[in-house]
Amino acid sequence: MSYRAELHSFASAQMKGLPFEAIQALAARTAELIEEPWDAVAVYPDDPSFRRTVFGEFGVVSFHLDDKAEVILIYGVWAG
Repeated sequence: MSYRAELHSFASAQMKGLPFEAIQALAARTAELIEEPWDAVAVYPDDPSFRRTVFGEFGVVSFHLDDKAEVILIYGVWAG
């Protein structure tokens, strides 16, 4: 099963100014998550649909996993 990734406007705004290498790492990690969305840490113990993971050595991406719709909604990108 493959999921579809969507980028929330908030996350898109956070990506402005990221170096090209960070964008590449984020895209590669997102491609992995499309195939294995549970390969990330749950943010809230009582709601595992909110997850986060690192992308390369650049930062952290946070997303909401909607199993029914098969959508990964990326809502946060932090780099530093």
